[in-house]
Amino acid sequence: MKASYGIGLGFLLMLPLFYLDYGDSEYPSLQKAENVVRYVSSKRQLKRSSFHAISGEKKPSRFVQWMFSNIGYAEWYMVDAPGEFHAEELKMIKKSGIPLIPPDVAIVANKPNPERNKQVVVKADNTKNKILVESYLNPQNPPVRSHEWDFPQF
Repeated sequence: MKASYGIGLGFLLMLPLFYLDYGDSEYPSLQKAENVVRYVSSKRQLKRSSFHAISGEKKPSRFVQWMFSNIGYAEWYMVDAPGEFHAEELKMIKKSGIPLIPPDVAIVANKPNPERNKQVVVKADNTKNKILVESYLNPQNPPVRSHEWDFPQF
């Protein structure tokens, strides 16, 4: 009887370990940059942005094109680097939940930039209506992380 309680208790103590996600903590700066793309591509943010005002179909490829255009870039590009913001500004940005790009990570469109190491590549799949991100430590190697999510319908 005592042995079965011990086994049961041991199982209960180990149970939380099955829910840990080891992959996300391995590359925190890449994950933060991916979160910027996810935030910018959310329906809520797109409705507030100039993307919502552009003419034509609102599809994933159009989003990637807009995101890296001069006007799109100006709306989302904020780096969490020393001297980039005053302390009060940074405090307000973080309090509002706006994710900032880590200074050591580039976010690029469609294919890896051979001149940058850490980078998140943003791609579109119009047939599946998805945004795809691939994260690299070195563009000469395969991505270390990749994710996709549905692009919002308008």
